[in-house]
Amino acid sequence: QQNFTFTTNQKKFYHLLEEKVVRIKRGIFQGDSLSPLWFCLALNQLSKMLRNSGYGYSLGRRPTVLVSHLFYMDDLKLYAKNSDQLQSMLELVSSFSKSIVMEIGVDKCAILHAKQGKLERHDNIQLLNGAEIQEIEPEKCYKYLGMQQQLDNIQHKKMKEKIEAEYNRRVRKILKSKLTGKNMIRTINQYAVPVIGYTPGIVDWTQEEMQGVDRKQNRKQMNIHGMVHPRVDTNRLYIKRKEGGRGLRSIEGMINIEKLALRDYVNRRRDDRL
Repeated sequence: QQNFTFTTNQKKFYHLLEEKVVRIKRGIFQGDSLSPLWFCLALNQLSKMLRNSGYGYSLGRRPTVLVSHLFYMDDLKLYAKNSDQLQSMLELVSSFSKSIVMEIGVDKCAILHAKQGKLERHDNIQLLNGAEIQEIEPEKCYKYLGMQQQLDNIQHKKMKEKIEAEYNRRVRKILKSKLTGKNMIRTINQYAVPVIGYTPGIVDWTQEEMQGVDRKQNRKQMNIHGMVHPRVDTNRLYIKRKEGGRGLRSIEGMINIEKLALRDYVNRRRDDRL
């Protein structure tokens, strides 16, 4: 076991005044492009260890495909065929985290037991380091990659309400700013639109809902804040600026484009599991 420590010096300038040097002696610095790569390289070994452990849940009657985990950055979901196996996998994750001077966010963890599509009640899992992971309550959701989920599906209605509320909050915040029209549209495209941009293919958006977001959250809010005229040509809002439009990204168009891109990606893959 070997721990690595590095020091990062960062200098900030504000009104031509130099602040003190920031020394980071533990962890990974956030805010640059290299540190996330270091983070992924450090945790990549954990994914390999879970795959080689032999633990996991078999898909289908033939144990040809064994799913042990889903891993994206620091969000980890474990799959096991029984409680004992899950206990071993959690101990493996806990031991690995300790070796790289990291900790499991127990307060953000939950356990769900299911058999033949139905929830079962079990005791909480106690780790060797004393941490206890609670079992999720019936009828409650858990969150993975920002998505509210239950045993059998994603809670589409709840997710849509949450996503639309956050999108609306960001749009209103931008429209209340003192930005120019060009920069305001650019900020909406870069700060507000990505809230919905990662949901295509995951959240089931209907055409009416997509058009409703464009109509209510974009055009209506712009009208309220005096950015556009009530009788403005709505098509011109979504035309590129170099072609004479305002350059606003259409939510409906963006979601449809992302769905097509996802479809093409799956069709190009030769993996039988897809």
